[in-house]
Parts: sequence; C-alpha cells; structure tokens
Amino acid sequence: MLNASPAAITQSLQQMEGDLRLQLVARTPSGVTLTADGRTLLEHARLIVGQIARAHQAVDTMRGETRGRLSIAATAWVAMTFLPDAVRRFRQIMPEVQLEFFEGLLAIANPRLRDGSLDIHIGRQSPGEIASDFDFKPLFLTTLAVVARQGHPHAESRALADLLVEDWLVALDAETEGIAPYNMFKRHGLPSPRSVHFLHSLTVAVSLLQKTDMVSIFPWPLVERCAPRESLCAIPVREQLDESLVGVVTRPGQPRSAAADCFVNCLMDTIRDPASTSTPEMRRVMNSVDVLI
Repeated sequence: MLNASPAAITQSLQQMEGDLRLQLVARTPSGVTLTADGRTLLEHARLIVGQIARAHQAVDTMRGETRGRLSIAATAWVAMTFLPDAVRRFRQIMPEVQLEFFEGLLAIANPRLRDGSLDIHIGRQSPGEIASDFDFKPLFLTTLAVVARQGHPHAESRALADLLVEDWLVALDAETEGIAPYNMFKRHGLPSPRSVHFLHSLTVAVSLLQKTDMVSIFPWPLVERCAPRESLCAIPVREQLDESLVGVVTRPGQPRSAAADCFVNCLMDTIRDPASTSTPEMRRVMNSVDVLI
C-alpha cells in the first residue's frame, strides 16, 4: 500500500522511535503491535490526516467540486425512520460525496469522533463529563422503556422489582463502564439486577429478546418501530425511566465540512417535513418524542 519495501518501513519506524525517544511498536513472534505510546501517537496522526482530507474537501468545494467522504453514525431508531429520506436529499445535492455509515452506539461513535474517523454522530448525548468532549445540537427528547418478547412471564409486570431476577441485555458504554442499568435501579431504591449482559448490536439484541426471557432497555421510538414487527412488547412498569436527548454530535474545535453541514440540513428538513410522518407507524414514533428543532 505504501509502495515501499518492509526494510524501508522498518527503517522509517526506527528513525521515528529514535527521534521521539519512545518505543512505538512491539515486535513479537506473533506479529507487530502498537505500544501504549504508539496508540497515543496514532490518535493524533489520524486527526492530522483527517484534517488534511477535510482541507482538500474545503478547497474542492471552493472550486465548485463536491467530492470526498462523509462518515456518519446513527442511532438505530433514527436510522430506521429519518435517515433514508435524509440520505436521498443529500445525494441529490452532493452526488459525488461517498458516504460511510456506522451503528450509533456510544462505544463505537465516541472513539471515532475523537480520532477524526467519524464526522457526525446522530445519537444520544454522552453522559456526565464526557458530554463536554463534543459539540451537541439536540433534535429529540424521548424516554426509555423496558422491552421483552411477547408472552414473557413478566410481560404485564408493573414494577421494576419484579424484573430483578431476569437477565438484562443493555448497550455497553465503555467510558462509563455500562453503569446506566445499575443507576436506574439504584434511583428507585432497588438493588442491582442479578445479571447484566452487554451488547454492541441491535440485531443481536432483537434475536436474543425474541428467543429468550432476557429483557432490555429501548428508547420509545425504537419500541414503536420494532416491537410489532419483531414480536416484542414494552413492559408497563410504573417507575419513570430515564429521558434521553438525541441530537447531532460532532468533534469540537474544527470547522465542519460543507458535506457535513449539508447532511445535517437535509436531516433537519426531513424531520420538519410533514410528509415524513404520513404513515401510522411514523405518527406513533413522533408521538413518543419531543422534537427540539
């Protein structure tokens, strides 16, 4: 890929390590890996390379040439509802821009926002102090629901206490060590569930919920979108669960590209368009959120 021999690459690495007076790679019988110092330098290098690419895109835009790549992560319910129409609008305006999509889980989106490999995250606001690491434009406010398969033994339970014995399946946010489900029970004066498992995929979550007695936590728009189709249901617990702010998350301290600005505008136009909520399913989704734009 670099059009250079292995010996030349080794020499370049050794020269870099000598200049920095740090070991950047560890050579083992099983291969070469980055050291902790190497990983730190790589994060800065990716930011530099990404910023150079954005500078080229800005110059192309000034010439009237809209090219380049735009990387987007989208939370599941937005991906299933507003994202397709937003992409269609964007493609009509900037057909030469290549799009790259990721699942909008915090454990996936936040590291990529930091290293510059992701331009936009359409998802929930990061918790606590982590939120200050990013710029955030709110789009929706929604609440959460406990979900399980239809016919679950506790499908009609009215109290979180009834669900302490169940296996819980929740998205892992590595930066807060997945504490959200524990805090939810603590806030209502309950002990932690006996068993909490973590995931990084909605597809895995739905499959496990359908075929086991596991329970999970979904935002209400995802319940409205998925539950009838996937034979899932919301358990009607009386406790008020957390609210969740969903919006456009970007890395601070750098100008947003013309493509990123265009996509955000296309998304907001889609959300505001009455035609986007013309179906009964979309009306149910919209009834489960407060629109903040």
